[in-house]
Amino acid sequence: MDEIGRAYVALGLRINEHFQGYVDAYIGSEEARQAILAHGPRSIAELRDDADRLAARIAGEPLPEPRKTWLARQVDAMRAMLARLDGEVLPFRDEVRRFFDISPERIPEDEFAAAIDEIDRLLPGPGPLAERVETWKKQTEVAEERVPAVLDLARQEARRRTRALLPLPDGEDVEIRIVRNQPWGGYNWYLGQYRSRIDVNLDLPERVTSILPLMTHEAYPGHHTEHVLKEKILYRERGWEEASIFLLNTPECVISEGIANVALDMIFSEDEALAWLRDVLYPAAGLAHLDVERDRALNRAFRKLAGVSGNVAFLAYEDGLGEDELVAYIQKYGLRSETEAKFNLRFIRNPMFRTYIFTYFYGERMLRALLAGPDRHDIFRRLLTEPVTPSMVEGWIAETRESLA
Repeated sequence: MDEIGRAYVALGLRINEHFQGYVDAYIGSEEARQAILAHGPRSIAELRDDADRLAARIAGEPLPEPRKTWLARQVDAMRAMLARLDGEVLPFRDEVRRFFDISPERIPEDEFAAAIDEIDRLLPGPGPLAERVETWKKQTEVAEERVPAVLDLARQEARRRTRALLPLPDGEDVEIRIVRNQPWGGYNWYLGQYRSRIDVNLDLPERVTSILPLMTHEAYPGHHTEHVLKEKILYRERGWEEASIFLLNTPECVISEGIANVALDMIFSEDEALAWLRDVLYPAAGLAHLDVERDRALNRAFRKLAGVSGNVAFLAYEDGLGEDELVAYIQKYGLRSETEAKFNLRFIRNPMFRTYIFTYFYGERMLRALLAGPDRHDIFRRLLTEPVTPSMVEGWIAETRESLA
């Protein structure tokens, strides 16, 4: 019997009773879930004791690596969450460090300025850059009635390429649903049994430049693929109960968002992406007249502004800046409209996501460094099928650098 795994699952489900949404996915048996929650919520004090005992047990058990380290990091994040729920106030960056096993820092604004200069060169013409960016974004908007079809085209192509790289179990599937009034642009709800539902939020217009990255991030070979393979290998084949639950605000989220952010480049070379977008997706979106190569270059330049959101979180939660100042910062350094900036800030202000915003930037940065070599596909498969922490990845990167020195 996997008593440590079961204790981990029980702790996660019980924390969720105090902080709804903490459990992002649970794919274990409903009977087990009901048994865990049958006697009503345990107090935060009781849960803190449970977490301390679980941490001590993990430290004392001869568990195999990397499972032991992964469990220890996850439980430390759960202890930090319980401390927050108990009224303890950690300095903001310490909270991020405890939750995610990363050490966030403010990104120098000079880095954003260099990316903005690059975007300025890619969008020449009269008028302020902000206006030229808005004109370009407007030109790339997909008519709402076309969005479901182009999303499905991207899903099918990403799935085909992923299956050529990785063996996916029979019966795995993704359903796409259009939603509104959410703090995010897209979300993967993993349902278990190798199935996901992906919600795509149309509060802001969907742009043709985001369709393929969205599907590779949320589905193939991103979140859906990771969940499917870990369910199959870790939960069903190895019997590790902790793989039946996915918790937000824990180190696994950094790895998961990193996987999702690099996913497109794992199944498309740049030339392949350009050809498929030009020949298939842009025509299907009714936008065949646009310059696909320039759009891809602009996407790459805008990715260099990804650290803006983390800086905004620091400005909000360390410096105490007000809403107007935060929106202005996002507009200036993120090159976003006021509407887009307010949407971004809505995510950062959400109690669940105020620290989560760092997972995207740091997850992608460390995985791009890890996956820079010729063995990148082998390493990517490992990330999708093993329990991995950010500290492990940083260690692997350091070892690689030492071997090359």
